[in-house]
Amino acid sequence: MTAKKRRAIVVPHTHWDREWYLSFEEFRFHLVEALDRVISLLGAHPRYRFTLDGQVIPLLDYLEIRPERKELLQEYIREGRLLIGPWYVQPDEFLVSGEALVRNLLYGTRLAREFGG
Repeated sequence: MTAKKRRAIVVPHTHWDREWYLSFEEFRFHLVEALDRVISLLGAHPRYRFTLDGQVIPLLDYLEIRPERKELLQEYIREGRLLIGPWYVQPDEFLVSGEALVRNLLYGTRLAREFGG
């Protein structure tokens, strides 16, 4: 009996909680470290791709600390190597109204487009 080859697909991604069990500032410290590593990998490996977890706010938080990286991030987003959006922040559909969800989606989509996504 021959063994069947299996193919595994790995999707590098994050689930980002802006605040949870640490303060915003403490989480942002970790965000900057993480996105610095992602940018380094994107620069070193042309086939590497990374998916932010559907929200745009981590980019805005990151760019408050590293504004000089905006053009580089936009380049990776336009190339389809850094995937962002469509939400502004990760929604919790059980806590907000339908209108809040739609506004979150519209605002996030607009910002993602401004970044090139």
